[in-house]
Amino acid sequence: MSPMIFSSILALNARADAAPSEAFTPSTEYLSTTATSLTACITLMIALSYLVGLSWAFKYAQANPKPLNKGSGVHLQKYAPLAYVFLVLSSLSEVALSSWLILQWRFHHNYPNVGVRTSARFLLFCACWTAVTAAAYSILFVHPRWSKHPVSSVGAQSLWIIVTWVFWIVGAGLLNSAAAGVLVKGACGEVVYCGQIRALFGVAVIQSLTLTAGMATIMWLAWQSAREAYALNSRPFSVVARASRMFTSS
Repeated sequence: MSPMIFSSILALNARADAAPSEAFTPSTEYLSTTATSLTACITLMIALSYLVGLSWAFKYAQANPKPLNKGSGVHLQKYAPLAYVFLVLSSLSEVALSSWLILQWRFHHNYPNVGVRTSARFLLFCACWTAVTAAAYSILFVHPRWSKHPVSSVGAQSLWIIVTWVFWIVGAGLLNSAAAGVLVKGACGEVVYCGQIRALFGVAVIQSLTLTAGMATIMWLAWQSAREAYALNSRPFSVVARASRMFTSS
């Protein structure tokens, strides 16, 4: 299945290089329609494959539950996979949107400017990175044995969130500066695919906000753990201090 899909995409790119840039010929219209269909099908197949794998991990976790000592651990085990699923699905939508725009601009040579095209390519990289890594983390987080791997630790996830957050912030900033007239002023004018460019920017902003919320959650969990550790360590000393006071007073 995959070799046929990738060979079709390569064939479309090769034919796009030979397409004229002045007009929308029947050949370019056919390429555009085919690219749209392929993008939708590939994205849907990847999303379904991911959901099937995640469902298997959930069933395995229910059959082999891992012990959770803290109340925060229970909430994290319950809600963190939902955040990862949201990141994966929204990243796949960004992959579909950015790849569709890049292919259309390649076929018709009607991108607004080089900056917008470069921003779309960088956002495609950000979306691919997030979709792959967030999908892996969601399955690692749910699986009772794989969740004990050092890659699944809170520190590794924190580093991943920071790096991914930087990627999305840079991508959204590049697109905002390159297409400021479309995004800020809200006037499309003669810009083609204006709605798609706005949607591309909107998904990037949503991803940035989601990752910001993830960083805030990890900081809160770290503060909770530090407070509990401090209370646990200070308790024996307080008992010893009280005992020493009792003996000295007597």
